Amino acid sequence: MSVPLTLVLGVGLVVIPAFLLVLTLPTWEARTVDARDAARNAARALVTADTWSDGVTAANQAVSEIAANDGVSQAEISASYTGSLTRGSEVTATVTIAIPDTVIPGIGSFGSRHYTASSTEQVDPYRSL
Repeated sequence: MSVPLTLVLGVGLVVIPAFLLVLTLPTWEARTVDARDAARNAARALVTADTWSDGVTAANQAVSEIAANDGVSQAEISASYTGSLTRGSEVTATVTIAIPDTVIPGIGSFGSRHYTASSTEQVDPYRSL
């Protein structure tokens, strides 16, 4: 009688949670990479723009493209920018993305946490005024 109980407990307490973790890890990794790429591309787009408003528009477009390419909704990703476009200064892009806690294929995702990545680029010191 103890063998079936051990088998049920083993499957229920070890195999199923391990299976769910294996299914969820690729999503966690993909979302963190998306946040880092979006921050890097946004900072680069902003630092190469002629004006701050043009740069913010280009940076937001870069973040939106990465989100759309990887199936992340706009509600799950946000970006903010600091710095200035004066010669030699720095611009920082900070991107926050929602990462589901658990993903079950065919059913959906449950819970979420947020991951924040930032990237800093220096404005060209020889930039024309």
